Amino acid sequence: MEGGDIRVRRLFCRTQWYLRIDKRGKVKGTQEMKNSYNIMEIRTVAVGIVAIKGVESEYYLAMNKEGKLYAKKECNEDCNFKELILENHYNTYASAKWTHNGGEMFVALNQKGVPVRGKKTKKEQKTAHFLPMAIT
Repeated sequence: MEGGDIRVRRLFCRTQWYLRIDKRGKVKGTQEMKNSYNIMEIRTVAVGIVAIKGVESEYYLAMNKEGKLYAKKECNEDCNFKELILENHYNTYASAKWTHNGGEMFVALNQKGVPVRGKKTKKEQKTAHFLPMAIT
């Protein structure tokens, strides 16, 4: 996949979960900071558009037209997300391809670490706020 800038980060949700893509491609949250499946490669695809790939699993994060998060081995349009840096220094990731009733659909993890369907998300919700943390 061609692209620009690549950042390697852990994406920490305001609900206290790290975004994780495991070896079978399951997308969920983990509270283990040192889990190798929560290390993500965030690659710039275009201005403001990124693709997120699990470094260990080698799966790309994707969202379908229903707003369900899933993982793919090959990157396509479902894997492109609009990255927005908020005033609180958290980032949001909205599907670059899909919307629901004209509204953006965001990557989000609920209080149990379960992905929230994009149709039920809004930019203001803490479930959709992620802090990109450097790997230490």
